[in-house]
Amino acid sequence: MDTERTKLSRRRFVARSLKGSLLAAAGWSIKRGALANAFSAKSESDRAAAAEKNACTMKLGLVTYNLAKDWDLDTIIKRCEETGLQGVELRTTHAHKVESNLTREERKKVRETFEKSKVELVSLGTAFEYHSPDAAVLRRNIEGTNEYLRLARDVGCRGMKVRPNALPPEVPIERTIRQIGESLRECGETAEKLGLEIWLEVHGRGTSDIPNIRKILDVASHPTVKVCWNCNDTDIVDGSVGKNFELVKERIGSVHLRDLYDRSYPYMELFALLKKSGFDGYCFAEIAESADPVRVMKYYAALWQLMVSTA
Repeated sequence: MDTERTKLSRRRFVARSLKGSLLAAAGWSIKRGALANAFSAKSESDRAAAAEKNACTMKLGLVTYNLAKDWDLDTIIKRCEETGLQGVELRTTHAHKVESNLTREERKKVRETFEKSKVELVSLGTAFEYHSPDAAVLRRNIEGTNEYLRLARDVGCRGMKVRPNALPPEVPIERTIRQIGESLRECGETAEKLGLEIWLEVHGRGTSDIPNIRKILDVASHPTVKVCWNCNDTDIVDGSVGKNFELVKERIGSVHLRDLYDRSYPYMELFALLKKSGFDGYCFAEIAESADPVRVMKYYAALWQLMVSTA
C-alpha cells in the first residue's frame, strides 16, 4: 500500500512539475487560483466545477506550411493523431498534392481518408490575393479562388484561407481596400453556394493592420467572408491586442498561432478574448521545421492546452 501511495505521489509530482516547466519555459505567469482550478482540484465535484469554469470549445490544428510541407497525407494524419492535434489546414503547392487538378475520384479519396481518421480536414491554405492593380492578375486570383473553393467543398473542408498581401504604393490606399473587398464579395458568393467560408489572413504590408482588415470586411459585406487572425506584431497596441480584437471579434473564422513561448505576443490575453467571444473554431499551429516533429507537436499541444484552460 505504501508503495502504491509513493507511486501516486511521484506521478502527481511529475505531472505538476511538467505543467510548471511548460509555463516557465513559455515565460507565462498564471494566477495561482486559475492553475488550482484547472489542475489541482481534490474531489470529483471540484474537478467538474473547474472543468466547467475553464471549458473551451476551441480546437488545436496544424498549418502544414513549414513543419509539414514535405509530408504526404498519411504522415500528416498519423502525426496529428499521435500528438492530439485535431485538424489541419493543408497548404496548397506543398507535397500533399491536394490541388485543383485532382479528379473526382481522387477528391473523394482525400475526403474519405480524413473521414476515416481522427483528424478533420478543416481548410485549404491558399495564397490567392486581390491587391494587384493589374486587372488580369486580379481576375486570375478571383477565378483561382473560385476553382479552389470547389476543391475545398469536394474534399470536405469548412473553409479556405486567402490573403491580402500588400497595399501597392502607387495606388491610393482606399482604392486598393475597396478592390480587395469587392473581390472577396464575389468569391464569398461562390463560397456561400458551396456551403463554405473564406478566411482572410491578416497578412501583408499595410494589409496586416487590423483597421484596414475591418475596412475590407465592411466593403465585402458578406457573411461567408471572415478573418484568419494571424498573431502579428501589428495586432498589439500598448501591450494589448484588445483594441484590434474588438474590431473583428465577431468575424474571426480561424486563428494562426506562432511560437507560444514568445513573450512579446500576449497569447494569454488572446485566448481569454477568444473564449469570451465564444469562438469555437480552430487555432492552427504554424510551426517551424524540426528534425523531431512529433516531440515538438506534443509539447506544443500540451502548452496550448494549459494556456487555453487557464486563460
